[in-house]
Amino acid sequence: MKTTTEQDYYERIIRTLIYIQQHLDADLDLDQLASIANFSRFHFHRVFHGLVGESLQHHIRRLRLERAAQGLKHGSEPVVQIALQARFETHEAFTRAFKAMFDTSPSEYRAAHKPMPESLSGTHFEDVQGFHPPDYGDSVQVELKEIPPLRVIFLRHVGPYSDVGATWRRLMSWAGPRGLLGPGMKTIGIVHDDPAVTAADKIRYDACVVVTGPAAPQGEFGVLDLPGGRYAVATHRGPYEKLSETYQRIYGAWLPKSGYELADTPAFEQYLNSPQTAKPEDLLTLIHVPVK
Repeated sequence: MKTTTEQDYYERIIRTLIYIQQHLDADLDLDQLASIANFSRFHFHRVFHGLVGESLQHHIRRLRLERAAQGLKHGSEPVVQIALQARFETHEAFTRAFKAMFDTSPSEYRAAHKPMPESLSGTHFEDVQGFHPPDYGDSVQVELKEIPPLRVIFLRHVGPYSDVGATWRRLMSWAGPRGLLGPGMKTIGIVHDDPAVTAADKIRYDACVVVTGPAAPQGEFGVLDLPGGRYAVATHRGPYEKLSETYQRIYGAWLPKSGYELADTPAFEQYLNSPQTAKPEDLLTLIHVPVK
């Protein structure tokens, strides 16, 4: 356990917010930003979402649009030039994004001088120091557990999370005849990417079955050893589509006050029941976040 303080977490995220603001014209790489914040690359996108209240991609786009709004309000450059400066490839794409954020077109905004929308974190293009973390109310209940190393057979899914059901069916159809299923079986998922950052067709997710004996990879079915150690474990009750909200509360509310640092290994989910037998509101998922 580290002696990391809540203020230290906030200072690290503010350092990142300042860097983003000062480099809006650059290609902002996830690993680079994680290094600036001194957070593990495995967890940075969730830490950012938890502490700032919006995804990294949404935050960068919002600041670029806010900067564009300032240009519309105070400058005389053509809208298409401002769109290119905001890193939109077409005037049409910029207009759609701008209207979604400001509820008006760029030209109408230029004439009306509407105010900026509110931000959950209080950060805007001209006011990074106004940062404050979102108010999550009561923190999610977290239990610290020592988890032994786990060996899993996994099948990788690449694509939208909404399509992982087919991957699970293929894994189960393969594992069943090999005696890997039965009472006490543990199924886990390893979520590698944030859909707010990674394109939907590039998202990686590993569907896994824990095995206790020898295992060898076979074709597309691989073997992976998850490291043991201390994990912060929280229970999510409800549909999988809402898992991101529980992650946000763990990383944004519990973690900064915990005194722990994140270990440089992935988080994983353990599924205690199945959509085949439980209603969405009754699904139970244990979220495991590695800490040190």
